[in-house]
Amino acid sequence: MRQIIILLLLVISCSPKERNVPVEVETKKPYLENERIKLGIDLNLGGAVTFLSDKENGGKNMINSSDWGRQIQMSYYSGPWPYIGPNGEKPADNWAGLGWNPIQSGDAGGNRSKVLEFEKRGENAMFVRCVPMQWPHTAGVAGDCEFECLYTLNDNVITMEATIVNKRTDKTQYRACSQEMPAVYTNGPWYNLVTYLGDRPFTDESVSNIVIRNDGKGWPWVHFYTPENWVALLDVNGKGIGVIQPEVMNFNGGFHPNDALKGLGEEKDGQTGHIAPVGTQILDHNIRWTYKTTLVLGTVDDIRSYAKEHLPVITNPEWTFTDSRKNWYFEGEMSDAGWPVQGQLEVSFKRNAQLTGPITFWKASDAPVLEIEGAFETSSKEITLGATVQPVGKSDFTDWLNWSEGDKSVEAEQQKKAIEFPATAPFTVSETVQADGVNRTYRIRLDASPEYKGGIKNLKITFSEDGKASIKRIKLNK
Repeated sequence: MRQIIILLLLVISCSPKERNVPVEVETKKPYLENERIKLGIDLNLGGAVTFLSDKENGGKNMINSSDWGRQIQMSYYSGPWPYIGPNGEKPADNWAGLGWNPIQSGDAGGNRSKVLEFEKRGENAMFVRCVPMQWPHTAGVAGDCEFECLYTLNDNVITMEATIVNKRTDKTQYRACSQEMPAVYTNGPWYNLVTYLGDRPFTDESVSNIVIRNDGKGWPWVHFYTPENWVALLDVNGKGIGVIQPEVMNFNGGFHPNDALKGLGEEKDGQTGHIAPVGTQILDHNIRWTYKTTLVLGTVDDIRSYAKEHLPVITNPEWTFTDSRKNWYFEGEMSDAGWPVQGQLEVSFKRNAQLTGPITFWKASDAPVLEIEGAFETSSKEITLGATVQPVGKSDFTDWLNWSEGDKSVEAEQQKKAIEFPATAPFTVSETVQADGVNRTYRIRLDASPEYKGGIKNLKITFSEDGKASIKRIKLNK
């Protein structure tokens, strides 16, 4: 049930954020431009991207600005739910479930974010820093944080280095939330959602068209897994924008609102294509967290080739907790020492709490052993570590598990595809280890289970009793 609730909130959070306030205001829009690409941001909207065009594809603006929840912009989620402003301001009822949700452009009432700093850095880069607005509010509640973003243009490639700097007085460590890294909204002509769905990444297998014309799909957004870390929105000419996020293999995407408007519309029209890499993060009250996303303009071959060339090939994932959680988070009754992370994860946990890793990809044959370096402490001086592994399965390569499209019932189709594309069940390999506070490296043989085979996407570590730990490193190894 908790997973269903989280997915429901994710769908809501990524929905087009409609408002009644016109966007037609005087703007300051600096640009980066080369012989092919033109990129524009709006300093009246916190420096969000409002213009992106490719001369090799007609030079039209690709970015939708029907409301201030669109554009290409930074957006973050945390607790509490609902979030009450510093002066008792309550959120709008329809957005209260989002909780704490500062976004780069402005809020649901039309109040704009405030730019604190802008700098053009040479011919191909620009930096912006702003105070965002709490989207769910209509009374102008500023985010108790700052956003920083560095945009860089090279050839047909834009890099977006996005940072949140929290300055919250509420020091509660809220649960990890799904984060858009970032949210991208295109105009109607860019409706064809494409990526690779399979377990042999970058081996030149065919890509999949997840949303096409007249397929009844696209809204609500589709949620899917791709081990190639990229997704594209293309037009009828097969050209458009690719979003590459090296830390994320889960994406939202689609087209709003229906088939009739696919291929039509401009930046102020309501119809829109959407892509959002979705990672899971704990946002501490004082965290400074940066991600770097790449946008590639062109064809699927252009986008996929760039991803293949620039993404590292990882056969044995390793996470060393020197200065961050490395995208790991907690489920159940578990917390850590907070931000900044200093050399190791200092965690306290109750029985059956889980340390959960990011969605990733590796082959079982490359990594038969799980190594955990750390010191554990319990009253019994020992603890059983349960390593729960989630294999990649056929259900990862179809959208049947996602939301029905609008008012159309797809229950029968879901039941049919549940047989054709069964979900692969996770399994657990357990090991009892010493818990006397001494740092050691423990090895758990995952290949002791006959189910450990093929592609793997996720790892969770469950603790058998109450205790604490200092965890330095987790690694999949030979």
